[in-house]
Amino acid sequence: MKSILIGTVLIFIAGITYAAPVVYTNESLYLADLVALGYSSIHESFENDTVWADSRNSISIPGNSPTVTSQGIVWTANYPQNNIATGTVGGSAPDGAFAIYSLPHGMTTDSGLYCDAAEDPNIPIECYQNDGLKIESAAGATFYAFGGRIDTANSGKVTFLLDGVDINGNFTDNIGNWQREGDSADNWAFVGVLDEEGFQSAELRELRGKDFQQVLLFADNFLIAVRSFKGDINNDGNINLSDAILAIQVISNIASSVQIFKEADINNNGLIGLEEAIYALQVTAGKRL
Repeated sequence: MKSILIGTVLIFIAGITYAAPVVYTNESLYLADLVALGYSSIHESFENDTVWADSRNSISIPGNSPTVTSQGIVWTANYPQNNIATGTVGGSAPDGAFAIYSLPHGMTTDSGLYCDAAEDPNIPIECYQNDGLKIESAAGATFYAFGGRIDTANSGKVTFLLDGVDINGNFTDNIGNWQREGDSADNWAFVGVLDEEGFQSAELRELRGKDFQQVLLFADNFLIAVRSFKGDINNDGNINLSDAILAIQVISNIASSVQIFKEADINNNGLIGLEEAIYALQVTAGKRL
């Protein structure tokens, strides 16, 4: 049995509710669900010339970098031997001047294998280029959504790997082939994924490109949800002792904090615990900040 709640498929098994990852090809619905679920989001369009300087790539300045950390997010290519680059991609980037891509694009083995475009279920997995990008949090934060605009200029198809698991992997009988499930992404189409369970890493992977028959993936204008708790003050994806300390520091600078502390001591033991400190900050924020 399936039930739709704010764009998320809920699977009910033996009385336990599981929220499966949901893929979006409509950016408006993706944004609406982020808001409805209370997620904060980071916008990345690769325009910061200081942060992305080493990755700037053009014919005259062939820059690239193995990794770039921006706004607490670590960006890499999906293959560790590749670097990432940001370029103007012919002036077509949908948000600002720059888009991001792997350099080189995907797995370029020049295998010499039979990699014909025919619908052959026996095409070796080594044929597949799987151009793509990967993100992780610099501080180990939990992500909840990852989406952006994709251009392949050649009828590409993409999937997401969350913590290394292909979200479409259970819906195909040919996991190593072009027939794998995915979503079409070309001409700066939007593709995003939301998982209420959270994930530590996300890979965006192109599925159709083959050796000598490349499908090159370019991406821009990402919105990434990094937390879902109002008490996550330090924005690391968890409510923990660090949040409590920050809560106390903020509250201690407010004249009415004594009364708020009294209100926050929910169990009346004279001490402010983790949840109580966060509650105190939320009360204070609503009244004073």
